[in-house]
Amino acid sequence: MSKVAVKATGPDGLGRQIQGEILEDGIKIGDFKNNHLGMGIFGLLPKSGKVYQAKILNTGLILELPLALPEGIVLSETNSPTSPDILVKVQTSTPSQIPTIHLVAQTRGLICATSTVELSNRIAFVRIPKKEFPSGIAQLTAFDSNGIPLAERLIFINHQDHLQISISTDKSSYAPREPVVLSIETKNKDGVPLPANLSLSALDEGQIPYDSNQPTIHSYLLMSSELKGYLESPGYYFNPENKDREEALDLLMMTQGWRRFTFREALNNELPKPIYSPEKGISMKGRLLDKNNNPLEGGSVSYLSLYPIAESRTVISETGGQFEFRDLLYFDSTEFTLKGKPKNGNALVNIKIENTYESPRLGFGTRLLAGGSFEMEERFISKAAERKRIDQAFDFTSSELELSEVEVKGKRITKTEEYRGPRVYGGGTTMVKVAGKSELENLFHPLELVQGRVAGVQVSGSGINWDIKIQGANSINSNLEPLILLNDIPIDAKQLHTLPVQEIESFVVWKGPDTAIFGARGANGVIGFYTKKSNETPRSNSANNHGFIRRKGYQIEREFYAPKYDTDEVLHSKPDHRATIFWAPMIQTDATGKATVRFFNADLNSTIRIKIEGLSLNGIPGHSDFHYQVEKK
Repeated sequence: MSKVAVKATGPDGLGRQIQGEILEDGIKIGDFKNNHLGMGIFGLLPKSGKVYQAKILNTGLILELPLALPEGIVLSETNSPTSPDILVKVQTSTPSQIPTIHLVAQTRGLICATSTVELSNRIAFVRIPKKEFPSGIAQLTAFDSNGIPLAERLIFINHQDHLQISISTDKSSYAPREPVVLSIETKNKDGVPLPANLSLSALDEGQIPYDSNQPTIHSYLLMSSELKGYLESPGYYFNPENKDREEALDLLMMTQGWRRFTFREALNNELPKPIYSPEKGISMKGRLLDKNNNPLEGGSVSYLSLYPIAESRTVISETGGQFEFRDLLYFDSTEFTLKGKPKNGNALVNIKIENTYESPRLGFGTRLLAGGSFEMEERFISKAAERKRIDQAFDFTSSELELSEVEVKGKRITKTEEYRGPRVYGGGTTMVKVAGKSELENLFHPLELVQGRVAGVQVSGSGINWDIKIQGANSINSNLEPLILLNDIPIDAKQLHTLPVQEIESFVVWKGPDTAIFGARGANGVIGFYTKKSNETPRSNSANNHGFIRRKGYQIEREFYAPKYDTDEVLHSKPDHRATIFWAPMIQTDATGKATVRFFNADLNSTIRIKIEGLSLNGIPGHSDFHYQVEKK
């Protein structure tokens, strides 16, 4: 009998609880039931020549299972939390099929145990002490005598040896704006003090929901980083309050830990080449063009920047005039100089910068906040708007002066209408306002605004590669893309990734008869984007022989605002409704494993959740949660 694991997910990538039956030639031989994370298990003894199916109850869906092979090898294990050993069982269908196999156990590329197993009796058991493994995912692989992998099983080893982080406060509860003193202590599992580097955040639970199963540095380093795909509630498998966490973790290893064998390629040194080079700085690509915008090959482009350090480089343009500077170091809105020169002579040239930054994309659509409650989301947005109004009302600047009474006379003038949409081609078929809608302004790419929001429009892709089709005879059934406008001016769709979504006021889609005004150019539909500032296109990233260009680089470090209410300041008259009460990204415990942090509460009565996590100096991860009350006395 073999154990077969099941995982069911919905369109959003989250687990679904289902029940089902296992059929052999149409006859029920077993059933299964998934947990809340969408995982379950059933036993099966497959027979060659039989047809196996999984029937999902309450849906009528029947799924075909793979055909049983006439012969093969089965690798299974028993990883009991109360046993100091892992018991591995290896079994074949026939005695002479595979007389000997080699069992290799490894964790994160480190070989922890090996064994040669005789299978003359068709079955063999191997006992491996858990102490041979570090905590984390262990990979058990069975090889034949030629080094060909035959079977694999992932298991999770948990020695409970994570960094122990304890937190205590100087009081059991606090008043608003009262100082809080946190005492932090880090030890190993035996209680020996360990110096560590930690990060701490204090959040108002009334404004930011708390999820005890959220990811931690512990769950990421030991589990998530080694599994493919989206992991729902990774903290669930390490939360001692979840009694079935070890069983669920084993199901996760079976359903999401499977991988294709690559040992043969590795032994033959046929390792895949990385798609992206390691990033050591900012890359900047562009093209060197002559005065007629024809590409110049073999010319030179020089880069000069004086901040944060003086740096100059020169590269040679290649086919199509393409050039690239790699590993540049500059910060927010840095101005630098580019100088271009053709291969022969000093003729006038143009330099065009191409923004090649590709924003990361979510594997699935935006999900609800923890708890899945619209009420919590609405409360957070309401509190955010309230804080914004408070900040605006108390935005005192040193440039403002209080004047005596003055009388101002003048005449009324007509306010220039802010540019909000098309002036040349009418209102279009569908117009969507973007400005003022946080769920739209926080997207990465302009085409994500259109994706899934306009009927009859199909948008897919990422970076600079997008596929757009608008319903119509010449579009849906062909590879022709629609016309793209920026403030009524036609542009290439690949240029849209240089347009920040935050600068877009609205977008308009023309389709069907509404495209007639564009003539033949609108045969595949039209999408127009309109910016907030004006009806002019943004400045291009281009320069002549000597050009000053300003671009955004690395974010300059900013200090987290933390008020000190033990001093008298004018700004302290402002109501304090902060959601994040305190944040300290770098706390270091001393040789005795101790550190102290002090900060002030805000004005609201609430539960304050302290979340702290980090690494010991020898790389052991750990995390801890703590909470206290703020109450007006």
